[in-house]
Amino acid sequence: MTPLTAPVQLSPHLYILYSEYPHHDSGNAYLITGRYPTLIDCGSQHAFPQLVTNLAQTGLAIRDLTQIIATHGDYDHIQSYHDLRREHPFIRLHIHRQDWPSVQECDPYRNGSYIYNRALEPIAAESCLPLEQGEIIAAGDTTLQVHHTPGHTEGSVCLLGEIDGHRVLFAGDTVGGGMRSLDKAVLEIWAQAAVSWKQSLQRLAALDFEWVLNGHEPARSLPISRARFDRAVASFGWMLSPWFTLDEEDPVSPLTAPATAVFD
Repeated sequence: MTPLTAPVQLSPHLYILYSEYPHHDSGNAYLITGRYPTLIDCGSQHAFPQLVTNLAQTGLAIRDLTQIIATHGDYDHIQSYHDLRREHPFIRLHIHRQDWPSVQECDPYRNGSYIYNRALEPIAAESCLPLEQGEIIAAGDTTLQVHHTPGHTEGSVCLLGEIDGHRVLFAGDTVGGGMRSLDKAVLEIWAQAAVSWKQSLQRLAALDFEWVLNGHEPARSLPISRARFDRAVASFGWMLSPWFTLDEEDPVSPLTAPATAVFD
């Protein structure tokens, strides 16, 4: 596993703050700078030291952050919230209410921590702010619109906004994430999640955006282009993982195309 040891600047106000590939412990984290410095996902506890180091390289400290917006409530996307809050006691986690049970009751299946053989530390209700479908949130010098996209989790969201002239979709694991294991699953709920996920992707496909920043992608391959997103959506539903590929480095797979194809 190779983590990102320096932030990658995609535009004047947009950074990939943390990324690791192949995925081992933490999802990607993104930073929007400006009047309201905002983290989109904050990674795992394991990722926290590098995330803070990378944040400092942008000229910001934890106490400069206005908010953390979670694309969903999985361990690898939110566990470092506790470390951030120790440095910044007033910072809150914006998360869709349907994922509140995942972070408050800490069922390892629901929050994905079973994958890492670690328990997610509960996040109290008073530390959470609810995200609602269609809500507009100030972030950096722009705004983001919340799109509820259930499937990977009940409370998964995508965030759409214009940053430095680019229409950007922060997609979390709605793009590129996997289904939960069938072990311990209620088959009816598992199957409905796949149906909901497909419907969420169909709604996203109707939106206007050019860049996709998702939860698990090497920094060298970001942002994902709109054309690549459309190819990936067409592959949804293969085998047990909706983004099934035989080889992470397969150059023809929809989500692992070489970096040269990112801006096609």
